[in-house]
Amino acid sequence: MKRFIKNTLIALVAVVVAVGFTGCSKQGQPRQRRQKFQVVSLDKVSGSMGEQWRVTLTVANNTASNMRITAASAFVRHNGRKIGRLVLDGEVVLPRRRCSQVEVPLRLTLSNPIGALALMNRLRKGDFSGVTVDYSVSVAALMSHRIFEQEGVALDQLARQFNLGLKK
Repeated sequence: MKRFIKNTLIALVAVVVAVGFTGCSKQGQPRQRRQKFQVVSLDKVSGSMGEQWRVTLTVANNTASNMRITAASAFVRHNGRKIGRLVLDGEVVLPRRRCSQVEVPLRLTLSNPIGALALMNRLRKGDFSGVTVDYSVSVAALMSHRIFEQEGVALDQLARQFNLGLKK
């Protein structure tokens, strides 16, 4: 169950930060073209079903202003059926012009616990077929506010796009 939750949280976190991308260069790695924003690493996932989950990320924000993720939610679906919902439980501030660690507070609600257990077994084996994410993210920077939404994003495609290190 913990692996399912971790993979689900990873998917939501990737979605939450899908606003534009850039990088912090790590020691010994060649520096690439700087873009605006990037998740550098997923550092820690902690929490439990009855409480809030905390995801610690290292992010690079190379914009001229702090970015704030004011609201976010995602539904995880398996073969069209809702399995669970993740909701951002507070605001997340991404400091400007730096690579820093941020903590993302999330709440997880399972709408189909039996389906979640079956899905967890499939994810453990590296089978992401039929798993999709519907998300909505509200981001504010300076005086602008944007909402990003997308439905039916495949979990395996999302993992590859954000290089999250999921199997297969």
